[in-house]
Amino acid sequence: MALLFDFTDLVDLMSLRSLLAYSLVTFSVLVLRYQPAQNGSKKEKTEEETKVEPEVEGGPLESEPEAGTSNILKSLWFPPSTNPTRKSGQIVYGCASLVVLLLIILSLILYQWSSQVFSGDPGLTTVAVLLLLLITGVTVIIWRQPQSPSPLEPTFRVPALPAVFLVSTLVNVYLMIQMTTQTWAQFGIWMAIGFAIYFGYGIRHSLGENNGP
Repeated sequence: MALLFDFTDLVDLMSLRSLLAYSLVTFSVLVLRYQPAQNGSKKEKTEEETKVEPEVEGGPLESEPEAGTSNILKSLWFPPSTNPTRKSGQIVYGCASLVVLLLIILSLILYQWSSQVFSGDPGLTTVAVLLLLLITGVTVIIWRQPQSPSPLEPTFRVPALPAVFLVSTLVNVYLMIQMTTQTWAQFGIWMAIGFAIYFGYGIRHSLGENNGP
């Protein structure tokens, strides 16, 4: 590849690939930490969820929308269970995706108009502060959700979640935004080639396809 392409472009391309991979790993670690265990205790969690749902449906018809909304808001700050459930896992997944989107917008603002933001421009500074408040609030919602108590092999857990996810994603996204348009174009081309190979050859020759029913 160094014979065919400029070495600087290859370095930028590898840096972009590494930053994106680190971001995906950080996102996955956060989401998996708050998912229910895939073992026998899953049935107990499912039964616990079904016990909570009839309480919403059992009230008068007039109070159903209000009760449903209040239960949703209450579950964001005060989860009904100390163990992860399917509902809490979905909350973390949605909140984490929202945090990533907000961090992308904040990074774009800081990269494009950093001087205006730090100099006190009313519009941009207000937007940046609102984004920081939203990111903080959504992160607190994630932090309030119950984490999985399942032991890991080897016994190691990433500490300080979701703070590590927040800082790592912000740094990675901000560095990726600074990449040139040419680097992103090259990355898109290589990704298209990779997807074409994977979907065109990999799926048709996979073990699951060959050993199917």
